[in-house]
Amino acid sequence: MNPIPELKRQLKPMALILACALGLGWLFNLVMPQGLGWLPPAVSHPLWQPIARDQALAQIKNGAMLIDARPAGDYAQARVRGALKLPQDEIAKLYPLMQPLIAQAPTVVVYGQTTSRFPAATVAQHLRAQGHAQVFVVEGCLETLEQSGFPIQRPRRGAAS
Repeated sequence: MNPIPELKRQLKPMALILACALGLGWLFNLVMPQGLGWLPPAVSHPLWQPIARDQALAQIKNGAMLIDARPAGDYAQARVRGALKLPQDEIAKLYPLMQPLIAQAPTVVVYGQTTSRFPAATVAQHLRAQGHAQVFVVEGCLETLEQSGFPIQRPRRGAAS
């Protein structure tokens, strides 16, 4: 018994069902007033503002607080000198402890692009939702920040950070 003819016979109805499901899903998203976003709200409807790397560097030199939104392991390997660690996945635990310190800063600059800028955007969105007025997200990974003149701190070999 050869299963290939049976598979070919079932392929058309499966493709038709998939096409109908995709079409109806797209139509539903189009008709709904709020829709279903393709991007997280922190990116599609940001409360924060983007900032160029040179402007971010100037803000930091003028007293802005720098926050690293990357995962803790990335922060331990290298970070911009003086950046506070506030990873996206630990924000609920760490923010209440850091809130008094962050509240003292007139401006907050968040970085943390890995494959996208979602970690930095999520942290920045949280900070704005908590009432911090001046919150910016600087685009770029750590290497591009270093190339733009940000001082990078790497732990010495064998030293824990």
